[in-house]
Amino acid sequence: MTACPTVVDRTNEAELEAAQLCMEQGRSVKDMDAYMIDFSSFDEEIIFVDRPKGSDPIRVLLLKKQNTPSNDKSPLVFYIHGGGFTVRGSKDSLAAQMLTALLKMDTDDSPVMEGATWAIVEYGLAPEYVYPSAPKDCVLALNHLVHKMGLGGGGIHVAGVSAGGTLAMETTLKSMVMVDSFYVDEPVVPMRTNNNDGKKEWSMDTPSFRRYSYARMPPVTWLEWSLKAYTGIETDRNVEKDLLVGTAPTSVDITGGSMTVSEWVKRSKSTPLPPLILVTAKGDPLQYGGLAFKGVYEQAIGEVAEKTRKGNSSMDGEISKIRHFDTNAGHVGFYAMEPAVFQEVMKEW
Repeated sequence: MTACPTVVDRTNEAELEAAQLCMEQGRSVKDMDAYMIDFSSFDEEIIFVDRPKGSDPIRVLLLKKQNTPSNDKSPLVFYIHGGGFTVRGSKDSLAAQMLTALLKMDTDDSPVMEGATWAIVEYGLAPEYVYPSAPKDCVLALNHLVHKMGLGGGGIHVAGVSAGGTLAMETTLKSMVMVDSFYVDEPVVPMRTNNNDGKKEWSMDTPSFRRYSYARMPPVTWLEWSLKAYTGIETDRNVEKDLLVGTAPTSVDITGGSMTVSEWVKRSKSTPLPPLILVTAKGDPLQYGGLAFKGVYEQAIGEVAEKTRKGNSSMDGEISKIRHFDTNAGHVGFYAMEPAVFQEVMKEW
């Protein structure tokens, strides 16, 4: 896939078709999990949410435990898949695994997931759709599910894995008045570069990106290519041949302000910061970014708590919490390789 173009003119039909043909091989492999998942124990419904300006609608798959209709006390889990913003990585398999685990934890005395709806949103993929198209799709779909379909009366919980974790951060930030908790698993978080000209730039270059550059999941060259595709940066091989992998900069902050403490504090004036379940992994090139987000959110919680203590906030003293799991099986490996940890994460959530 790294041989595919990172910039596509969607108004040029020939160029768009050629790019999609190039991307198809990688995307078709990732989409295969949809054919390997047994959804027979779930009721399925597919809805389409209209984008503005007549673009193709956003596809959303709704899953519910079979024969358990939703009611006004049923929760909504809004799931955002990974795949480097360019493919639909394990879109259905991880969602089915997580939902099944949560349903099994229900008891007769505490049927938390009774009637729950699990929504899997298919946001626009790069390079056809560049940032901020994906987070806009997520926020639009979430608003449709809540305000037009009336879902989430029993709580609204945003979850994302890998690139979906990054989108879960921004979606929660920009929909905080609705969100009761969020789950961020091994997000893609480029860090600010230290340049001398004052320009704001970000890159994938972090201590964990360098330390685990040998990782096959995810490959670091593909991560950097995906960042360029997501932010609309043309590949310049003459320049990049002299750069270390991961150091190619972008001027776009793909976290949408969610790596800025003041953004969380500002939006918490009328609603508390939601609890966070955060997963990072040893051996993962993306580990550093997830840990950096933990620091940002901890600082935001501290500043909100201080404002509350001084009476400068309308909050009633409720303090959010972070539950952090640093797993051992590499990027998204704990779902298959660390079953006890997976069960603990689901139970905590």
